[in-house]
Amino acid sequence: MSEVVLLRSLDSLPAIYRVLETETERVVALRFTGDSTASDCIFMDEVLMRTVARVHRFGVVYAVDLRLVPQAAQRFGVQPWRTFSLQFFFRARPLKVDAGTGDTAHLTRPVSSVRQMVDLFEVVYRQAKRGKWLAVAPFRLSTGA
Repeated sequence: MSEVVLLRSLDSLPAIYRVLETETERVVALRFTGDSTASDCIFMDEVLMRTVARVHRFGVVYAVDLRLVPQAAQRFGVQPWRTFSLQFFFRARPLKVDAGTGDTAHLTRPVSSVRQMVDLFEVVYRQAKRGKWLAVAPFRLSTGA
């Protein structure tokens, strides 16, 4: 049975900046949402919670509730009407991820498995360590078409 770890929450813009500035050797994933009860958000949170323990050496995940930190939506380019938005950072720089959805700044569709999420963290981390700010996901997310 895999270990499940609750996502740590950031409840202010200074707390977000502090994490981004102090995490210098790991990828930081911020999961933004305005509705943590939406089914896609709940599913993604479950995947992320199971992923955290597996990527703790090179990645960390934080949850940001846009109802508590509304200014984060504008600062990080998050569309608050989306059920969730996942954005990656390394050494305070935003990383882009091409998962086949057209939006490389944020993942806005759920990743279907923990294995895929771990693989994504590994690819993003390797690219970031090489100074590359765009990573191609090892899978494609459905466009729902």
